Amino acid sequence: MKGSEQEFKTALAAEEDSHDIERGREPQNEKRAEDPKTAKGKDGPPAVKRSLAPKTGCAACPGKDSPAPACNTGVAGALTLLSKHPQLLIAPAILFCLIVALCTFGIVHATKASYELEGQQARDAALSAADGLAKQLSSASRAALSLAAVVKMNPNWSFLESNFHVLAEELFRQSNGKENGDGGLALMELTLVPFGRVRASLGKPNQRNSTADLFSPPFLDLFKTMEVLEHHSGLHIQGPFPLTNSKDLAFTAGYPIFFPDTDEDESWGHPDNITHPTGCPGPPCYDPKTRKKYWGAAGALVNAGPILAGNNVHLDRLLLNDLSYMLEVSRPDGTSGTSTFVSGGPHPDKVTATVPVALPGTSWVLSVYNPRQEEALKLRDGLLAMVLVMAFVLSGLLLLLLLSSK
Repeated sequence: MKGSEQEFKTALAAEEDSHDIERGREPQNEKRAEDPKTAKGKDGPPAVKRSLAPKTGCAACPGKDSPAPACNTGVAGALTLLSKHPQLLIAPAILFCLIVALCTFGIVHATKASYELEGQQARDAALSAADGLAKQLSSASRAALSLAAVVKMNPNWSFLESNFHVLAEELFRQSNGKENGDGGLALMELTLVPFGRVRASLGKPNQRNSTADLFSPPFLDLFKTMEVLEHHSGLHIQGPFPLTNSKDLAFTAGYPIFFPDTDEDESWGHPDNITHPTGCPGPPCYDPKTRKKYWGAAGALVNAGPILAGNNVHLDRLLLNDLSYMLEVSRPDGTSGTSTFVSGGPHPDKVTATVPVALPGTSWVLSVYNPRQEEALKLRDGLLAMVLVMAFVLSGLLLLLLLSSK
């Protein structure tokens, strides 16, 4: 009877210890069984001992009928799941492609519009500046046309010599009045050049008293005199050139004057009693077939100093708009190529838009650079890089979400 009672108590204690272990507490009956004061002797029942270690996770011993739990973690575990479920990559890949495609389309479209707008603004500014420069130089050179009109009215040298200074003073007043106050180019000198030799001139503020022969070797090459007569029948502008007896630089505006049905030995009363330019008795100075003869030229010198220093209202407007510019000129014969004679801004060597400057007898080209156009390209590249990173992050997060569901 005692044995049955003892077995019942032992089973009851074991059940209580089992409940304590499930609740996370230390089994009290087992502790009492190990207490030397309450423990039984050799003949008593053995103490009930249970392990306090949890029987879960990788440390748990799997049962005979249950498979071993998967203990892979981190990247290795993710790769294992992807190898078993490769279809999980489809949704993240589609998300990545959609983000990149849609954002790239929007960014490229927006930056292209900005790029083209900045380019058009640079071209409009260049056209405005080129038109202003052409008007200024043409206005200063118009005096040569007026002087040539007087020569065509009466080519006799005695008449021209007696009226030249009065006429030149009036042309100076008209040319350097209002136009110069508006930032125009100043007229420096008016000349009459019968048979290519300077015989009458009026210069302001300095009188040079030049007697240059434009058909002599130094000037023949500098001004391309023969090429100008062959290819330009009207006003032609050249320069800038250094002036003799002066440290100034000037643009030259010349108008060659021809008379038809003229004798080969006609001198028009030239004081030196000459009948043709130096070394040019025939074409292009005289055409025996048409009897067209070269009288000489009416010329004007326009001060190039301000424009060479960038001191010009139209060039200043380009700089105020944060634009860089470069102004180039070609010689009339085209043999010397293109040369830059004025530039401004931090990047004059870069080009956004190029426009011609419409001048008679010469070829000027104005190039303008707009840095905001390049900034639009840099912004586009930065936004595209950010889109790639964002698309990669969002696709990765979607992939992690799908893996966690497995």
